[in-house]
Amino acid sequence: MASLGLMQYRSAAELRDDELQEAQRLADAEARRTAVFESSLASHIRRSWEEAKMAKQEVEQRLLDCLRRRKGEYDPSKLSAIKGEGGSAIYMMLTATKCRAAASWVRDILMPASEKPWGLSPTPIADLPPEFVQPVFQQFMQRALMEAQQSGEQPDPQQLMTAAEAHIRHAVQEKAQEAAERHEELIADQLAEGEWDDALEAFIDDFATYPAAFIRGHNLRRVSALAWQAGWKAVKTKEIKPEWYRVSPFDMYPSPDATSIDDGAYIIERARMTRAHLNKLIGVPSYNADAIREVLSEHGQTGLRDWLWTDGERAELEGRGHEWLTRGQTIDALIYCGGAQGTSLLQWGVDPSEVDDPLAEYEVEATLIGQHVIRVKFNRDPLERRPYHKASFQPIPGSFWGMGIPELMADIQDVCNATARSLVNNLAISSGPQVEVYEDRLDPTEDPTEMYPWKVWRTKDSNVTGNNPAVRFYQPTSNAAELLAVYEKFEIRADDATNIPRYTYGNERVGGAGSTATGLSMLMESANKGIKDAIRHIDRGVIRRVIEALWLHNMQYSDDQSIKGDVSVIPRGSSAMLIREQTHQMRSQFLQMTANPIDMGIIGQEGRRKLLASIAEKLDLPGAIPSEDEMEKNMAAQNETGQMMQELDRIIKQAEAQEKSAEAEKAMAEVDETRAEAQRTQTLTPLEARKMLAEILNMMQGGQHERARLESAGPNRQHAGWPAPANPAATAPRGMPGQAGNGGQPAGYGPPAGPRGGV
Repeated sequence: MASLGLMQYRSAAELRDDELQEAQRLADAEARRTAVFESSLASHIRRSWEEAKMAKQEVEQRLLDCLRRRKGEYDPSKLSAIKGEGGSAIYMMLTATKCRAAASWVRDILMPASEKPWGLSPTPIADLPPEFVQPVFQQFMQRALMEAQQSGEQPDPQQLMTAAEAHIRHAVQEKAQEAAERHEELIADQLAEGEWDDALEAFIDDFATYPAAFIRGHNLRRVSALAWQAGWKAVKTKEIKPEWYRVSPFDMYPSPDATSIDDGAYIIERARMTRAHLNKLIGVPSYNADAIREVLSEHGQTGLRDWLWTDGERAELEGRGHEWLTRGQTIDALIYCGGAQGTSLLQWGVDPSEVDDPLAEYEVEATLIGQHVIRVKFNRDPLERRPYHKASFQPIPGSFWGMGIPELMADIQDVCNATARSLVNNLAISSGPQVEVYEDRLDPTEDPTEMYPWKVWRTKDSNVTGNNPAVRFYQPTSNAAELLAVYEKFEIRADDATNIPRYTYGNERVGGAGSTATGLSMLMESANKGIKDAIRHIDRGVIRRVIEALWLHNMQYSDDQSIKGDVSVIPRGSSAMLIREQTHQMRSQFLQMTANPIDMGIIGQEGRRKLLASIAEKLDLPGAIPSEDEMEKNMAAQNETGQMMQELDRIIKQAEAQEKSAEAEKAMAEVDETRAEAQRTQTLTPLEARKMLAEILNMMQGGQHERARLESAGPNRQHAGWPAPANPAATAPRGMPGQAGNGGQPAGYGPPAGPRGGV
């Protein structure tokens, strides 16, 4: 560097060197700050881990005992004592039966085929942003003013505002209901893609076995997915989706003062990661890539296992007995979720811009592997809820851990095991006689341990025992009946201890009220009360928390505005799901009861459609009942067809009316013609009548002349059997008296006189 007077001269190369040195200094300072931050946070997590591990020792004994009872194995010390006394080491799997029955019962309620154990419903008074309420208010006011102008009446401002408020409230509720239905579909899709069913199924097994069961989620992870381009070409893409997984109770370590997930100072999960999993985390936001690379460098080949005293027996009971014999490739990590004061975070090296108030409490999540903190992030949940969810079969107020089914029936299981061992030992002893042998009286060639039917015993006199029998047989007493009665009594007591009766999982030995269908239904209803209480714990501790967290995440980060609304989560596991069979029967009965015109006029076709749709859903008949839109289209088509049929019927009736009118006109014409003919007949002139009568008489006279001609041919020329008439006048027609001068014609009639026939 050169100096020229008061001015300082530096070359470009020197300036670049200064810049590089400053950048290196800042990088070193950042590395030192990061190292201090990691070492401070790592030491805090290690200290918290040791505290939680020490406080959980008694609980770990309980967890192992529950797992042994579920697997049907004795405690090692007790098994050693049983073998020391000899006899049977049988273990009755009564606890396993109850646990399986409870797990299947809970799965049937929480994992139905065509229903969800949760729902979204608008709050009684839903809240919506002003950008939705303002247009609704303006539309209502414009319509009200237009109606007032048309009617010519001035509206009352108070009544108008009251009506506007009611209209807005109704519109808000409709909007919230629509948003709730859309949001339900979105959450159902997210649960299906986030392996929720697998996590819930494993959780239910833990729920029926251990003092507490856990699920973690939702966790946002970048997963591989397929996208389809033109021509149905599959392309691999990356998507961020929420996921859930079950956490073993052995791996959860709450703070000693915790009574729930969120009220303790912290909660730690002991997780296992693989090298591939850690490699995928490089470059993910909130993860430290350099720390991950250091972990892979130190433990990538040999793995990192922080062995605990329970790991060996736990691995044996879970079927992983070979695990401790191998070096393994997994890497243990501690996931810390807990609160920390702002001053502590600043001392650990957290960026001051992240800490608004040094005296405030902040929720953080950090992941520690060895001595390296690979992840640190603030808990962004608005309610500061931790991403873990817990439920117990029987909670204990004021305690983090509840009681599991194996613990509820532990005494009964022990008594049944002792009774079964005594029963087996007694049956073995009393199955055959005990033999007493005086070896002094046996022949040296006889083997007293060799016995078979029809054996001949060679004996000799004894100088000591005299001639007592060489072999004596004693039959031990059998106590099987008493022992079986004791076992059955305690087996029944297990039903009361767990609220899981035998008839709920198909045991046919019910008796009493259960011998009839109605009595068994009443017993099942009573048993539902016990399991309903257990399901309620899952509803409150798991289902509601999971759905609320996912709903809140979608409300904050989703771009779909149609799903956003003021709703509340409704867990249905302990209420409607338990009585769905009864509800289905009642719906069928209601369907039959309303099949009449009066009730149809009340519920309408839409109500009938909804009722049929609910029944079809229970019967697994998707698409059998049309949707509301399809129903409207069908109704429109039916109305159009009805109108066409009415028009066709009108045309047909009009044609029939015209035809009947024509026939009536024709009949009227015929009547008129007949009437005219009658009138014409009545108005005939006397001349025409006399002329007609004369023609009739001429025809009659012609017949008489012909007969006379035949008779004049000779009196003897009659036909045989035809007698000649004695009086010619007798041949005159009856009713017309004959006359001599006119050939029998009536008086006053005769041939026409004169050439014109006479008048």
